[in-house]
Parts: sequence; structure tokens; C-alpha cells
Amino acid sequence: MSRSFTDQKIDTELVDELVSLARFAPRAGNTQGIEFLLLEESDIGEYWETTFDTKNRDSFPWPNLFNAPVLILVWVDPERYIERYSEDDKKTSGLGGHVSAWKTPYWWVDGGMAAMTILLGAEARGLGALFFGLFDHEDNVKAKFEVPKRFKSIGAIALGYADNQQRRSKSVDRPKRGFEEVVHRGSWAT
Repeated sequence: MSRSFTDQKIDTELVDELVSLARFAPRAGNTQGIEFLLLEESDIGEYWETTFDTKNRDSFPWPNLFNAPVLILVWVDPERYIERYSEDDKKTSGLGGHVSAWKTPYWWVDGGMAAMTILLGAEARGLGALFFGLFDHEDNVKAKFEVPKRFKSIGAIALGYADNQQRRSKSVDRPKRGFEEVVHRGSWAT
């Protein structure tokens, strides 16, 4: 993940290509319940004003994050999943009544796959990218950019050309669990 960007612009066609790829990421029931809000130019400044207190910017450890020329916000619509699973070919699943029927809410899974598709596509095309959450700013972002209330945020992706100087996140230094600790063949006990 890149946390420091140059202010070099990205061709609109390249951004559109990445979002188009994400449209084809796996979807439960081929539900069309994921949408994208693309923020460029002055919209980015409005996003940061909505989500980041300017007096905290001086102490922010990644000030060049604000240089990213594109933000892609990934949104899911759980109601579209309910509607889709109410259709004849999915009725027997029992998932068409309410979001509480979903033990695994696949709108989160599908939205994560769409976001990952953008991240991998950006990396493959020589771009830097950073996924981050909206956390307690979701309602403010919805209001500012007129996102319908029924949508839920997966997160945002800052997209741009990575700066040569990247300040490492302390999280990178956390030890990774070994392969044998996370892979279970045939049974959890073995």
C-alpha cells in the first residue's frame, strides 16, 4: 500500500478501466449491488475537508496521502441483495426476507473483492494505491456527496503515482503467522 503520492494526474481512461474491472469481480447471485463514487480534482479537497480535521494535518504521519489525484469510494447496497434473493431462482435460499437472514452478508464479501480488484489492477499498471475505511465519517460523506442512505461503505481507495519516499507503517513490522499456523489440511486438528 502506498501512503505517499506525487501530485501527477492519472488518465481518466485508466481510472475507468480499473473501476470497470471491479464491476466484473465475483458477485453473489450476480447481484448488481456495488457502486463507486469517483472523486477527482476539487472533489478530493471536499472529501478531506469532510473527513479530516485540518488542524491535525501537521501531525499526520503521511501528509502526501493528500496528493492522491483520485479517490474511489466503494459502496454496497444490501437491499439489492435482498431483492435479488427474492427472485424466483433464488427464493429457496431463504435470504430474500431481510439482511438478518444472511449469516455471511455477501455484500461485504463482494465489495471487498471489488476493492481488491482495483488494488491489484492499480499495482499491475504501475500505480500506487491505499485502501482505508471511512469509519465514523460515513454519514458525513454520504451527506456531502449525496450518496443514498441505503448504501454502506466498504471503504475508500486513494489512487495515484507513488512517491519515492514511503514512510513505513508500524503495522508492517508485526510478525506474520507461519504457513503451517494458518493452513489446515483435511481437519483443523492436524
